[in-house]
Amino acid sequence: MKFIYLLFLPLLLSCSKDDNLEVIGVIEEFSLQSNIINDSYPIYVYLPENYSNDSSNQLIIGLDGDTRFNAIANLISDKTQNGSMPPSILISIGNNKNRNRDYTPTSYDHGTGGANNFYQFIKEELIPELESRYNLDPSNNKTLIGHSFGGLFTQYVMVQNRQDNPFNKFIAGGTSYWYDSGVIFEYEQNYANENIDLDVTFYNGMGTLEGGVMLASFEEMNERIDNRNYPNFKHKNELVEKSGHTGSAYTIFKKGLDYVFNN
Repeated sequence: MKFIYLLFLPLLLSCSKDDNLEVIGVIEEFSLQSNIINDSYPIYVYLPENYSNDSSNQLIIGLDGDTRFNAIANLISDKTQNGSMPPSILISIGNNKNRNRDYTPTSYDHGTGGANNFYQFIKEELIPELESRYNLDPSNNKTLIGHSFGGLFTQYVMVQNRQDNPFNKFIAGGTSYWYDSGVIFEYEQNYANENIDLDVTFYNGMGTLEGGVMLASFEEMNERIDNRNYPNFKHKNELVEKSGHTGSAYTIFKKGLDYVFNN
């Protein structure tokens, strides 16, 4: 694996490409070549000021890193400073231009169905690389955050085999339930057919201005998974008032982090 390593010393800095946000901690960036996908990914890293030198740090992986990294880093900076979250490392995966390939589970209009390969990249290449660089909690106690197609991928990962799934906390916003005529509902059904429990914590959010199909699909998915009555499933869903697809993301990330780290 080839990588480029850039380190900025701890300081108070405004590091957002699309927001004027301040983050306290260490920002790093490296590039990781995937042999599974045959592509390279910029990996954006945020280490909070209270980053621990032992293996107790939680790992949070966010999608759409080229545009979402700074907003999520800002939230984690605030929350770890005020003690509402444990010491947590944020990793955001870039290469957004290929999100239609990487985040979609099937080949369809607007996507080529590379979600399984991208999931294998995260499990087999990215996480081992992170474990070699940082002090991480070694358990499958990790958080995945995604919005829109990223929310689709997040929920796709949530219903994958639990035995080797590195994530047990999921935050999805503005999920593209419409993709491939609602194929994500088929993945959810397949999981339910084969399992009696879903031992995860899941926060699901959407803006009220998303539109009828999106809102109806959001409601249907939340009702379906709640009605499974999984004994160890923790779930909260919320609508962000007066917010559309893009405008709801930051609030969903904020509320989602609060929920998954306090339940």
